[in-house]
Amino acid sequence: MRVKTGPDWQRPGYKWITMTGLSAVLLTGWMLLDSKMVVLGGQASATTPQALGASPQASSTQLVYKQGEPVTLMTDIPLFKNRREGSVAADQMRIEYYTTKSEKYTLASVRGEWIQVKSSEQGDFWLPSWYALKGSRSMTKTAPQSFTLQSGSKLYLAPGSASTWSFEKRLTDKAVIVAAWDGWYGVSIAPRIWNKESSTYRPVLLWIKEKDIDHRMNVADGWFDQEASLQTSVIRHLTDIKLNKATTSKQVAEWLGEPDWKESSSNLNYTGYSMSIGQTWRYEREDGQYLVTFNKNGKVVRTRWNLPQDNRNAVVSDWNISRADEYGFTTKIYGTTLPTTIPWKPLWTNQGDINYTFLQAATDDVLLMKGDDGGFSGDYHEGSIYALDRHSGQKLWRINGGFGRLQAELETGRQYVTIYSDYDPDKKKYVERIRHLNLKNGKVTWEYTPKQNFSLNGITAAKNVVVVNSPINEGSSNSRLTVLDSANGKTLWTRKLTTGYELLNKSADDPYVLYWEKNKLVAADPQSGRTAWSLKAKRSTIEQLGNDPYFDGIERLNPFATTNAERWISLDNQWLLLDLNTGKKLAQFPARAGQRFEVLNDGMLLIRENKNGDHYGRYEDFTTTLYDAKTGKARWTLKGKVERGLVEEDQLYVIKNGYPAALDYKTGETRWSAKDTIATLRYPTNQGSYLIIDDQLLLPMDENLLVLNKKNGALLGRVHDVVMGSPEHRDLDAKNGTINRIGNEVYVGSSNGRFRVYEASRLQEAISP
Repeated sequence: MRVKTGPDWQRPGYKWITMTGLSAVLLTGWMLLDSKMVVLGGQASATTPQALGASPQASSTQLVYKQGEPVTLMTDIPLFKNRREGSVAADQMRIEYYTTKSEKYTLASVRGEWIQVKSSEQGDFWLPSWYALKGSRSMTKTAPQSFTLQSGSKLYLAPGSASTWSFEKRLTDKAVIVAAWDGWYGVSIAPRIWNKESSTYRPVLLWIKEKDIDHRMNVADGWFDQEASLQTSVIRHLTDIKLNKATTSKQVAEWLGEPDWKESSSNLNYTGYSMSIGQTWRYEREDGQYLVTFNKNGKVVRTRWNLPQDNRNAVVSDWNISRADEYGFTTKIYGTTLPTTIPWKPLWTNQGDINYTFLQAATDDVLLMKGDDGGFSGDYHEGSIYALDRHSGQKLWRINGGFGRLQAELETGRQYVTIYSDYDPDKKKYVERIRHLNLKNGKVTWEYTPKQNFSLNGITAAKNVVVVNSPINEGSSNSRLTVLDSANGKTLWTRKLTTGYELLNKSADDPYVLYWEKNKLVAADPQSGRTAWSLKAKRSTIEQLGNDPYFDGIERLNPFATTNAERWISLDNQWLLLDLNTGKKLAQFPARAGQRFEVLNDGMLLIRENKNGDHYGRYEDFTTTLYDAKTGKARWTLKGKVERGLVEEDQLYVIKNGYPAALDYKTGETRWSAKDTIATLRYPTNQGSYLIIDDQLLLPMDENLLVLNKKNGALLGRVHDVVMGSPEHRDLDAKNGTINRIGNEVYVGSSNGRFRVYEASRLQEAISP
């Protein structure tokens, strides 16, 4: 190397450098000339370029980039967060990003055989300088090939680079040829660990000399076919490097083979846009499941690997970890057992046009449904009330409330429904309406329009009446109850209530209009407004649990039956169980902050308390007590959070600290827990309730309708073509309306607009065909 003087030789920090051939440049390293100019190539001798990674065309051209100027790179080239030397194993490079078409790259600096670029979206990265040469762009992608190398062969950072790695035998099943360039082959090497905490690592691309290869052979298509005998880890590698959002269903069928199952996808659009349901293909193995979702045009939009937990996956099991450079290509770590698909076929399916479908109530012929897009806060755009024919699933009528409030109250005879809405999505403006509809045909029999020009507080119901709750004046905390005859909508009576009042009615099954005001609980006759009974009591400092929109309810409601005339009410900092017909106190216990409880199907209570007064928080901050309110005695108390209980004989099925479990009903001792088996969620929310069919236990959890053995908790599988979800803060609807049974009929909602009815008697044959 010679340093020449010239017109600018005395300029600070400036030296003109020439090298004999591109060989010296590649072997010695790219030189940073000053803060603004980098030379990536120079005059090359005729004897060295092809051996060292430059084409004759590129070698005779001086390539000059200034710092901050765009650098042209091919797509799908691995990007490094840090420069890697031979001391770092080839399968531990921790690659998270590849180059993409959409991103722009500018030159930041050069160090040895590495060039640093700044990504327009993701920050700074390093990559071998060879990829910035024009000659590298003649690299071609090849079909994946397995290969064997001669003993002592090396892996190179780039064609002709000085940085090398020994090709170890353990890399044989991790490496496939994916590219070719002028006597060199690019080798994709899968990472030793794919997922660590919240990161997904991807294969690195290194190079081998063609002359070092003993044998190479194309990887046969049909990767999941039994005849192919490819390991799941190899298939994971192949899917990562081959599938992208330009891939078609035809290509997937060719590469992977036909799937084990084809199912309707979840909604592919965000809330606020029309629903779009694609198709998901499932490939299932014991040590891995691969899900590929296509849009209506047959293009890949999502993929996911479901993998069992092992010691190498230091990740939380409810994380769905996306590839850093392309959202929708994810990995999900489950427990020790992956849920295989059970082909339980429905009698009928109704496809709605809003994500979540919840059963609200049912008669002999009609199902009253609630549709909800599942969005929260600013992401909520649409809700609806609609009716289905119970025998065929045909939609009978529908009212769309847009993003406004929407309430439905079934009348006492269960032949009509009163619906309150405050927004008209067709007119795109707020319009408050109360309509009384025939449940079978949706015909409006009467309509009530509030006289005020300000928002109501909503409606509720009691026996044969609809109760309209409205403020006295706009912004006032005083209220006026207007009680309407549910048969014709005429006003029966009105009553003004002062600040601090509470309206406590739940449904038309309530015998009286029930409200608290001025230290008195009043049960008023629905027809006349006269007081039937009253109870003196101060208002509790503890809020009624029914006022908490994020609480899943004290009782699990049966949509096929009327409710009994008993109600848990918080008064005088006591929880009182009242007979609503007489006002008699049937049971009571102290009400405390941080306390929630549920009534089990035999009348016993599960009382949860948090030492920090928080309804959420860590499981270790909770205690749960099985309490007999009628005798005032606790049967047992456990550390931890126990919820969603279902009693059958001497066993109590629950969600214990986030996982399905069964407790000894007498002692609280855990008989089995699916924590290690399922391990899907740390903090499951907004899921449905348990349902028992013979020896099987059904539970909506995460995205699946799971089937477990109720005796030992063994995971039997997940029901085919049912997409569940976690609609944020729809706990009450999810608990009561997601899955229900009456006789041999099982009604199941979903998160992709579908609602189905199954025959309970057909489940066992689906499990063991």
